[in-house]
Amino acid sequence: MSVMILSTERLVLRSALPEDFEALLEGVFIDPDVMKYLSGLPLERQSAAAFFDVAFDHDGLGKKIGVLVERATKLVIGYAGLKEFTALGKQDLELGFVLSRQNWGKGYATEIGFGQLAYGFSKTDVPRLVAQVRPENRASASVLKRIGMTLHSEYERPHMGTWHIYVRARET
Repeated sequence: MSVMILSTERLVLRSALPEDFEALLEGVFIDPDVMKYLSGLPLERQSAAAFFDVAFDHDGLGKKIGVLVERATKLVIGYAGLKEFTALGKQDLELGFVLSRQNWGKGYATEIGFGQLAYGFSKTDVPRLVAQVRPENRASASVLKRIGMTLHSEYERPHMGTWHIYVRARET
């Protein structure tokens, strides 16, 4: 049974179920257009399964990434969620979203981005939330700006090249 982490008007972010893997494999992990903005290349089934097992929230604790589901259809459309981030030298929380290609351009990234900001600032005491994006991923950078995040810095991720870090401070 899955646990709902957060919901928005059209989306539900929930803990992962074993049966979610195939939908994520087909819609995200093996799609070269999606993966070029993440690892750079599509994942092999074994690598995707290892990532799914380790990085996803299977316990419903809301401390790893979860499965993003379209509320109306109950279809898995990607993943999102807050996770620990230490690249700026502090214990931050990083928000993120990855959508299957057929769900690009529907406003889902902006919607789940705002949802994660609200969740992160209401459920934790972190002073800021961060996000990272490849510089060439203009669509995601635009979403981050739209949800009120600003470019903070640039850094080199080992074996993954240059990434931009965006930040949004807690409102006082």
